[in-house]
Amino acid sequence: MPLILLKLAKWLLGKGIVLAVVAGLAVGVFAFWMFVEKSYSSEGNRVSELADLQERATEVYAELESAHTRLIELGEDIEETRKRIAAANQVIEYFDGILNRIERLITMSSAERAESERKLQKAKAEKASLLEDRKVFVNEQSQLRVNRISYSEEAKSLESRIGALEGESSSFVEHLEKAWLTMKPYLVVALVAAIFVPIAWKLFAFFIWAPLLSLAGPIRLVNKALPAGSLGDGGVSAKIRLAEGERIWVKESYLQASDESLRRKTRFILDWKIPATCLAAGLVEMVELTAPEGGAGQVTVSPQRRAELEVAVVEIPEGGQMVVRPSSIAGLVSRKGSPVRIERRWRLFHPQAWLTFQFRYFVFQGDCSLIVSGIRGVRFERMDTERNQGRRSNQIATIGFSPDLGYGVVRAETFWGYFRGFNPLFDDVFRGRGAFLCQEISAEEATEASRFWKGVWSGLLKVLGV
Repeated sequence: MPLILLKLAKWLLGKGIVLAVVAGLAVGVFAFWMFVEKSYSSEGNRVSELADLQERATEVYAELESAHTRLIELGEDIEETRKRIAAANQVIEYFDGILNRIERLITMSSAERAESERKLQKAKAEKASLLEDRKVFVNEQSQLRVNRISYSEEAKSLESRIGALEGESSSFVEHLEKAWLTMKPYLVVALVAAIFVPIAWKLFAFFIWAPLLSLAGPIRLVNKALPAGSLGDGGVSAKIRLAEGERIWVKESYLQASDESLRRKTRFILDWKIPATCLAAGLVEMVELTAPEGGAGQVTVSPQRRAELEVAVVEIPEGGQMVVRPSSIAGLVSRKGSPVRIERRWRLFHPQAWLTFQFRYFVFQGDCSLIVSGIRGVRFERMDTERNQGRRSNQIATIGFSPDLGYGVVRAETFWGYFRGFNPLFDDVFRGRGAFLCQEISAEEATEASRFWKGVWSGLLKVLGV
């Protein structure tokens, strides 16, 4: 019951954190999008209004120039009209004067009097026309002066608004442009570094760093020879036969079939001495099946959720031991009926531990059977080599080994395989007499590379030996 509440609390906490993070990111992204949209919209409106105002200002200044030119022309026309009116007045005064009238009556003939009268009437008509023209010119001049004042005020208003708009440039766009100008050289350097630094690091790591670190001696958890284990049934499924008193603990997702005669119950934690490890490795809520007294039974184990996995049964005899990652275990069989003994062994100060980044090892002690899972199957390799010889294995594929083997790392066999990411920098190497387990295909290749946080989690579990 406490485990169920703990898992429920963990689930609720995980969901709550995920929802909070997603909600926070959603709100932040939406707010940023609104800010960007508003900034660009405001900048677009500012630029559009500024263009319209500048176009209108051009028109107003053109109208002012035209009005000024026309006012000059009207001044000249009014002056010319005034002179012509003055000339017409002189003609009228001459022909309409007293002396001219007396002269017309006494000395002029009738034809001369008619000609004098005609000239007088013509001068009067011309004067009237000129006065009408001057009136039109004066009216137009007054209207142009009013319009010029209106255009001047509008021009001042436009200049003021244009100046304000030019000073209201969007801070976001301005900062964006400034940031681009400032960061452009650094971005070029970062791009070059992103291309060449990994190459330089891999060259350094493969040809200098790795050979130096590989000189450290191997890790040997047990110095005496141990009874050798063996590989039992394996494949897509494995059949486990339980004699009287024997017991099996299997993950529920691996339990395919079992005899009805077996007694069942739930094992919430495989080993209460290492609850955190069991939780991280998935060794919780396992199904415990026990053969009844005077009877036997059979259990079929098979991966039910991942088609690429296969299982294998590793038999550990009485007095034998096997180091296995708990995350690779699908089930355990106790031949004595009591829980399988699991020991933790730390190697914090050994140089090879810092190369493999694994500081804790879990040792399963017999008499028992381990049901392990691996991608496309599990390979069990026996070894009997001299101290200076060994057998390599892809570090990602290693599942476990017998603790009497010398376990260490060496540099990857080829630079190109490491450079292209086909192999890690170091391979596992085993020396001595014993056996080791590895899956047929590495997990990273089967899943097409893990994501960042999955890699971080896997690295943490590896440090703890899980």
